[in-house]
Amino acid sequence: CGLSMGAMAQETTADPTLKHSVATNSFWSNWFIQAGADWNAFYSNQEHGQGLDRSPFKKFRATPGFSVAVGKWFTPGIGLRTKVQGIWGKQVNHTPARQDVGNKYWVAQEQVLFNLSNLIYGYNPERVWNFVPFLGGGFGRSMSYNSYALGLSAGLLNQFYVSKKVAVNVELGWIISENDKDGNAAMTGTGRGWDSHDNHLYGEVGLTFNLG
Repeated sequence: CGLSMGAMAQETTADPTLKHSVATNSFWSNWFIQAGADWNAFYSNQEHGQGLDRSPFKKFRATPGFSVAVGKWFTPGIGLRTKVQGIWGKQVNHTPARQDVGNKYWVAQEQVLFNLSNLIYGYNPERVWNFVPFLGGGFGRSMSYNSYALGLSAGLLNQFYVSKKVAVNVELGWIISENDKDGNAAMTGTGRGWDSHDNHLYGEVGLTFNLG
C-alpha cells in the first residue's frame, strides 16, 4: 500500500498530456470484482519419489473449481486484490495405493497486481488487452482434514476488455504452501522448493466487472 500511495503522489501532474501521468481519484473509485471457473492440479509433497505422472490433467490430481475476488487499482499500473478459491481438491496419499483422495479446501490470498501494459506503455482506456502479473501471500484450509497452511502465490492475468466495464480473464497461477495443506504433515521431499511443499497449479477463465 505504501508503494501504491507513493506512486500516486509521484505520478500526479498538472500536465495530462504526459504519457505516464495520471489523475488519481478517491479511495472509493477504481474498484473491481472478479468471478471465474478454474481447473486445478495438486502436487503433494508426499508423492515425492513415487514416480507418478506429473500431467495436470490426470484424474488423480485434477479437479474443477471456482473463485471470487475483489480489488482496487491505486494507479493504472499497481493494484491489490483479495482472492478466494476452492472448493474440490485431490491429494496423493503417502501410499501409492491411495492416489485419488478427495480433499475439500479453500485458499485466500492477498495479491499485488502489476499492469505491465499500463506501466510500460502508459494508461490507455481504449486498450483491449492488459497483461497483469501478480504476487501474493495468504493461507488455505483443508475442510476435509481441518488443517490450515500458509502459502505464497504468483501468476499471470490476461484481461481482454469487451467494454469499459467488463473484461474476460484468462489466468494461470501457482500456489505453494506448507507441506500440511492437504492434512498430511509427513515430510518426504527435501529442500525449500517444489518437492518439500504442497503445490497447486490452476488455469482460470472468468470475468472482471469494473465498479467505476
